[in-house]
Amino acid sequence: MVAFDPQLLWNGVVLGSLIALAALGLTLLFGLLNFINLAYGEYLAWGAYIALGAKWADVPFILAITLGAIGAGVIAVITDRVVFKQFSDRDPVVLLVVSIGVAFMLRNLIRVVYGGSTYFYEISGEAPVVLGIRVLPAQIVIVTLSVLILALVFLILNKTRIGIAMRAASDDTDLARIRGINTKRLVIYVSLIGGVIAGIAGTMLGIDSNITPTMGFLFLIPIFAAVILGGIGDPVGAVVGGYALGIGQNLSIIFIPSEYTPAFALLILIIGLLTRPNGLFGEATR
Repeated sequence: MVAFDPQLLWNGVVLGSLIALAALGLTLLFGLLNFINLAYGEYLAWGAYIALGAKWADVPFILAITLGAIGAGVIAVITDRVVFKQFSDRDPVVLLVVSIGVAFMLRNLIRVVYGGSTYFYEISGEAPVVLGIRVLPAQIVIVTLSVLILALVFLILNKTRIGIAMRAASDDTDLARIRGINTKRLVIYVSLIGGVIAGIAGTMLGIDSNITPTMGFLFLIPIFAAVILGGIGDPVGAVVGGYALGIGQNLSIIFIPSEYTPAFALLILIIGLLTRPNGLFGEATR
């Protein structure tokens, strides 16, 4: 057990920013496609690797992140059109199993293209101390970019025709189709947006730690925990769940050894399923 340190809280905000952004993309995909896509972690990894490749070519880092996001979005659309669309009328469990195969394929394709080595983004700069908290330049990038992307996505969901159509189709696909919404085209938009979000989240995850072929797969547990905690298909719940999970996981070091903190996500997942199966903003149960 260790004493409370404000540094733990700040690190939790950084981790929460990563989880919240990734969880938002996954819950948007689930809301319309109605199945858990286990290949989502590979979208994160591909976004990080594409950005890394652009950085190797001396592309400015902001542009590299943009290219990584677009690349991940394109991969998400291609996998949906080529693979998942063929099983759209099947049971969601079938799609879940298919997504496992897609995940293995994308992960091994990373190894073919980039190899299995571990890579790092080099982000230099001074780390100022604010109120006793050491703030790394990489952490500033992660939190700032995450907040901007979250704000942009919620602006799209609430103020644009595509966003309103996405929310309507997520609530009731059949009713949205009757009201004249082109749900087939909407699936492409959602796949693209979800993939772009995943690509950005993957790049930021690489900034925070390192870049490996399994980075997205290993990050799936906290992402799923945040989505389920916030309520599957609920964008606001996913973001709140992501920040709660990130902060809670870091503060748990106060009570448990640091090597056990990754299990915190599983604990929250179990408690959430037992007490609030409909999410944080759903009805509580016993």
